[in-house]
Amino acid sequence: MSALTTIMDEMADTIRAVVASADWDIQVEPRMVLNPTTPSIDIYPGDPSRDPETAAFGDIDGGHWFNVRARVSPNDHEANQEVLLAFLDDEDDLSIGAALMDDPTLNGHASGMGMESPSGFVLFPTVTGTEVHIGVLWRVLVIPARS
Repeated sequence: MSALTTIMDEMADTIRAVVASADWDIQVEPRMVLNPTTPSIDIYPGDPSRDPETAAFGDIDGGHWFNVRARVSPNDHEANQEVLLAFLDDEDDLSIGAALMDDPTLNGHASGMGMESPSGFVLFPTVTGTEVHIGVLWRVLVIPARS
């Protein structure tokens, strides 16, 4: 299994452990989900996917950027915005940022991790382009652990 696959799996497991306490089911996947069952959180490589500023001597191009995206349906947008606010709130038990930064080694698979400020509420179009989801995006930088 590749280091990137393992890192994405660990990030998803970390988030699943936190959102398991929610009063509703939350889909959490370590890959991009094109047709989510909302609320949904997916993880996929960012663009750009590498961070040359974190490259060590002999390193190809530094750490890896990942997008962690939470989406909800607009059908009950007021209640679903409350879900997104819980994910954004560092003091909430469902905080995505706090969950990921709680163990910046991802169970030993990373030598370090950092996070940019999350987006505000963003509209994400569906694959068909006929509907949208309301969401939040976190950009997470992970430096893989090397043995």
